[in-house]
Amino acid sequence: MSFIDKPSVLLHNGVKIPTLGFRVRRTDKNVYQNILTAIHAGYRHFDVCSDHDVEKTFARACRDSGLKREDFFLTVKIANSDHGFDAARHGFRNSLSRLQTDYADLLLIDWPNPVGFRDTYEETIVATWHALEEIYKSGSARAIGVANYESRHIEYTLDHSEIAPMLNEARIYPGFPFTDNVDCASSHKIQTEGYLPDEDAPILNSRELKIFAEKYKVTPQQICVRYLFEKDCIALVNGSDEKTLAENFNAYNFRLSSDEMKYLDNMKNYGPENINPDEADF
Repeated sequence: MSFIDKPSVLLHNGVKIPTLGFRVRRTDKNVYQNILTAIHAGYRHFDVCSDHDVEKTFARACRDSGLKREDFFLTVKIANSDHGFDAARHGFRNSLSRLQTDYADLLLIDWPNPVGFRDTYEETIVATWHALEEIYKSGSARAIGVANYESRHIEYTLDHSEIAPMLNEARIYPGFPFTDNVDCASSHKIQTEGYLPDEDAPILNSRELKIFAEKYKVTPQQICVRYLFEKDCIALVNGSDEKTLAENFNAYNFRLSSDEMKYLDNMKNYGPENINPDEADF
């Protein structure tokens, strides 16, 4: 089994992506300051949610950081309201405008089956992916992929695509290994990128993670990052404390044994249960 032990990997189209990134969420209390804190902590890979205000805030924080656009690996999302061929292209152009950039390093469809398009799922999911393929061919996105797709959505997209997704972003953490998802993506050379749910405190404060953190003299969040690295998954984190965020880079420096990984796979899930993308009310 392969694992991550370096700060970047190559997607199947040859694009280099940092293996540790910062997930910018609309639910954060101070998006602007959190982004600057993450930059100061050493993060250059940013996954930005599909929210107009967040995109504008990210652009302002990057400008105020003094760094150049090319210093960042920027992931942009297609919102649930922008599915379909024309809508996806239009939505992406608007996102680039708000982000004050002319390209995305990675463009993802944020959700496979939004409730607003559920009656036309088969044609809409294909049309949206074809829009991403066209954007990729134009050079406006260096890589394209999907988010929160389960194995059936991945397989369906592959059956109707010219270009295979380069990445699938999914909720994965100790107690919620999402093995079927990871294995499906891996079998098609699609890189998996994992993240914790927004309400992550019960997971990070769990007795199990605290035991592992004490053993390795690290934080529970570092255990979650290393857990993903052991699965050959890129890790996305969130937070507002610069010291804690900086410490996450230490996850490259230790390993979890196969028995420990099995334990973490099978521990209690302190986060939400799986959300079925085909039945969710959004």
